[in-house]
Amino acid sequence: MNVNFSTGKLVVLLAVLGIGVGFVNFFLVSRFNRQQQSALERNTSGRILSLFSNKNMDFSKLDIDPLGEYRVQPNFMKATGSTRKRHDVSMVTHCTINNLHYLLNLVHHWKGSISIAVIVPGLDIIVAYKSIIGLHICSSKIRERVSFHVVYPLSHPALMNDLMYYAKQARKVTPRSCEEFLVGMQTTGVIQNKNYANIQIPYPNNLLRNIARSNADKDYIFMVDIDMMCNGNLYHDFLKFAEDNNLFGNSQDMRVFVVPAFESQESVSVDLTKNGLIQLWDSGKIQPFYFKACWKCQRPTNYEDWKRHKSKSTGLDISHKVEWEDPWEPFYIGPYHVPMYDDRFKKYGFNRISQVCETHIAGYDFAVLDNAFLVHHGFKNKFHKKKDEENDINRKLFRKFKQELKKKYPDSKRRC
Repeated sequence: MNVNFSTGKLVVLLAVLGIGVGFVNFFLVSRFNRQQQSALERNTSGRILSLFSNKNMDFSKLDIDPLGEYRVQPNFMKATGSTRKRHDVSMVTHCTINNLHYLLNLVHHWKGSISIAVIVPGLDIIVAYKSIIGLHICSSKIRERVSFHVVYPLSHPALMNDLMYYAKQARKVTPRSCEEFLVGMQTTGVIQNKNYANIQIPYPNNLLRNIARSNADKDYIFMVDIDMMCNGNLYHDFLKFAEDNNLFGNSQDMRVFVVPAFESQESVSVDLTKNGLIQLWDSGKIQPFYFKACWKCQRPTNYEDWKRHKSKSTGLDISHKVEWEDPWEPFYIGPYHVPMYDDRFKKYGFNRISQVCETHIAGYDFAVLDNAFLVHHGFKNKFHKKKDEENDINRKLFRKFKQELKKKYPDSKRRC
C-alpha cells in the first residue's frame, strides 16, 4: 500500500517537473522569438528610416553612368564594419534581386568585406529595399561586412523621385521577425523565376562589376559571381600570402592570382579542403567550371597540374603559372590597378574575357593559387535561349574592343 502510494507520488512529481520544464522551455523559446521579432520591429518602426538619413534618396539627383543608361546609388546600405584597413582584399560581386539570398552562404565562405552591386528596375524597388534592409538587419555578418550599391535602369525608372517613399513602403511589408524573413529568403529567394531578359532589361554585367569594384576601396579585389563559394580559409590565407610575398608593399606588382573554379550540384561545406574537393571530383560530384558549357573558356587553368601539385598542409602557394590564351576567362584575385571592365558589354558573351584580355595586354601575369578554389552552385550544361544571339552581338563589339586595345597599349607585344 505504501509502495503504491509512493510510486503514485513519484509519477505525479515527475509529471509536474515535466510540465515545469516544458513551461520553462516554452518561455525561453518564446522570449528568444520575441527578441528576434522585436529587434526587427524596432528597426521597422523607426531605425530603418534612420539608415537613410545621410543618403541621397532623390532619384532625379543620382549620378548617371557614362553611357547614360542607369542611375547609380553607391553605398545604399554600407557595412557597419567597413573602416578601411591599411592592407586588405575585398570580394566584389553583382546580381539581380532574385539572387541576393546567396549572400547568406557567401559571408560564411568569405571572411572579409564584400562589395555588391544590384540592378533594381522601378517596379521592383520595394521588394529590393525590403530584401536588402532585411539582410542588413537580420544577419550580423552581412551587416558588418557587406556594402550594397543599387543600379536603376532608366528604361524602367522609379515612378517617383522620392526614394524614401519606397523605403517606407518596404518597412510596411517587412516580415515581423528575422526568423520569418531569413526562412523566406533561403527557401524562395526574392522573386521566383524572375528573368529581366523577359522584360527587355539587358543585364549590365560589367557596369555592375565596375560600380562594386570602385566602392570596394581595398588594395586587392576578388571578382566573383554571387553563386560561387570559395574555400573557407581563402580570405585569411590570402592576407598571409600577400604579407609573406610583400604584395602590399609593392604597388607595382603585375601579377593576378587565379583561383580555380569548379561546379557542383550540391552545396559545399565551408570546411571543404583541396583534398576533399579532389575526392568529390574523382567521384563525379564536382567538375571543373564550364566543363560542358564552354570547356575552352576554362581549360587553360590546367586543372590537372593543380590537382597534381603537392600542397602545403596549410596556407596558399603558387601551383603553376599560365600564359594567357584566347578565350580563357579565369576568376582571380588582383591588385586594385588591374584594368576596369568595359561597360558596353551586356548580357551573355565576352564581358569577362574582354577584361582578362586587357589585363594580359597591359602586362599582367597569371599565377594559379594552390589550396584555393571556387565552387559554382549547379552544373552549367547549357545556356539560355538567346545566348547565341547575344554572343553574336558582343563578338562584333569584342573585335572592335581588340582594335582599341592596340591603340591604348601601342608598346605591348601581347595580343588577344
